Amino acid sequence: PTPEPTPAPTPAPTPAPTPGPASEPSAEEQHIISGTVTMVVNTSAVDACADDDLAKAFLSAQAKVANVSESAVEVQCVAGGDSTSRRLAESITWSYKITVESEEQASGVVSLIEDRSEAELADEIKDFLPENSQYKTVAVTGITAAASVVTVTSTTTLTHEHGGPGGDEGLDDSRAHTPAALGAVAMAVVTATLTLSH
Repeated sequence: PTPEPTPAPTPAPTPAPTPGPASEPSAEEQHIISGTVTMVVNTSAVDACADDDLAKAFLSAQAKVANVSESAVEVQCVAGGDSTSRRLAESITWSYKITVESEEQASGVVSLIEDRSEAELADEIKDFLPENSQYKTVAVTGITAAASVVTVTSTTTLTHEHGGPGGDEGLDDSRAHTPAALGAVAMAVVTATLTLSH
């Protein structure tokens, strides 16, 4: 009798990439001091809020008082009172936010702001104004400050590749930690290579 032909071995399918578990969310704490400063100006409140020199002077004064760089300070002006009034003075309110690196620094900044009197802060602002500014007579009428902690979280999902029989089990770090989109492309290349080799 004629022996039955030996069937050719069937190549094992290349396993698809297995999505790895989402990495643990990484949390970053931001220490923020926020508050308001109310002041009286001798122009309309709307004009005062639109004045770039006054905004820059207030930001610089807040940075100096808090002993931080100006890049750590954000300010926003809100017109208060009736901007159509014929009064000689109107009020504006500055909202500010100062970002620092630690809870201790935040506490120290709050103390620095609270220890500065309204008249002293007004003088600091005037010092940063141009000599010909119409706001050299600005008066500060209220100051508030409070520290808070904001937690920012981010999550990254990774795709891990597992080699099949005879495949690469010892992936280097760059392969093992390839993001999902790039991992799929890398596996497609690996699959094509294995198919052509058979």
